[in-house]
Amino acid sequence: MNPDHYLGMQPGDLDGKPYAKYWQPTMGALQSHVTEALLHGEEAGALGFTLREAKQLLLPGYLALENGFTTLPDGKIFVAVRTDMPQVTGAMFEWWMGWHYMEHQRYKLWHPRAHIANGTNEMQGDNPQLSDREKYMTTHYVTEYVGDRREDLTISFSEPARLFADKSRWADNGITAMLYGRVGLQRAPVTIGHLLHQIRTTPGGSEMRSRFWLGKPQLNALSPRNPINRILGSNAVSAHLAGHHLGRDMLVHCGMEMHHLARFLPELYQDYHSAEDRL
Repeated sequence: MNPDHYLGMQPGDLDGKPYAKYWQPTMGALQSHVTEALLHGEEAGALGFTLREAKQLLLPGYLALENGFTTLPDGKIFVAVRTDMPQVTGAMFEWWMGWHYMEHQRYKLWHPRAHIANGTNEMQGDNPQLSDREKYMTTHYVTEYVGDRREDLTISFSEPARLFADKSRWADNGITAMLYGRVGLQRAPVTIGHLLHQIRTTPGGSEMRSRFWLGKPQLNALSPRNPINRILGSNAVSAHLAGHHLGRDMLVHCGMEMHHLARFLPELYQDYHSAEDRL
C-alpha cells in the first residue's frame, strides 16, 4: 500500500499550504432533498435512464428522478444527485477539477471523511499555459472510500460531445459546465461505470445535477458480447465488484462531497484569481 495514501490529515500535511484554512473535517448535514431520497430507498427502475438517453439532461425543468438510486433493466445501478450550489459557477467547478489533483491534501478538502489520494500521469494542474479544461481532461487516479469500501479507481474525463452533440442548447437552458467521465479500476483495464456532472444556473445561483451509471464491468479490450465480458457483467461478479449497497453509498458520497465543496469553493476560487479573472 502506498505510504502517503491515508485518510485524513497528519501533522505537517498542511504546513505552508495557502489553502489550509479550507480543511474542514466536520462536514455539514446532507441537503434535505438528498436525505429524503435516502428515506425513500431504492426507486423503480423506470425512473432512471441509460447513458445513451442522457440528452434528457438538456431539457428545462427537472426529471422524474433528481435524487435517488435504482437498478436499470440492464442491471446497471443508476444514481441521481442534485446539489444546490448558490455561489458556485461552472467556471469555478472546472477550475477546481484541474486544481485539486495536484496534491492529496487538496483532494481531501473535497470530502474529508472519504478522500485519500488523487493524481494524473501528466500532473499539469498548476500549468498556467493550459486552460482549466485542458488541465482536468485526462485520467485521474483516485483512491477514496465509497461507503465502507476503499476503492482504487480511474476516472477518464473526455468531451461530453458524444452524448450532447448540440452544445447550443446548453446556454438556452442555463448550463455553464458539463463533465463526462468513464470510471475504471486501477488494477485492471476494466470499465465499471460512467458519470456526468452538470452545472446549471438557477434563480438562487447554481445547482449541480450528477448522474452515475455503475456496475456491469467490461474489459476494455474486448467487445461487450465477448464471453469474458459476459461473465464479468454477470449479476454475481458485478455485485461482488460493486458491493450490495453501491446505489445508496454513491448517493450519500456525492451528496456529501458536492455540498461540502459548495461551502468553500467560491472563496478558494477568489484566492487564486484576480478580480479581472473573475469577471
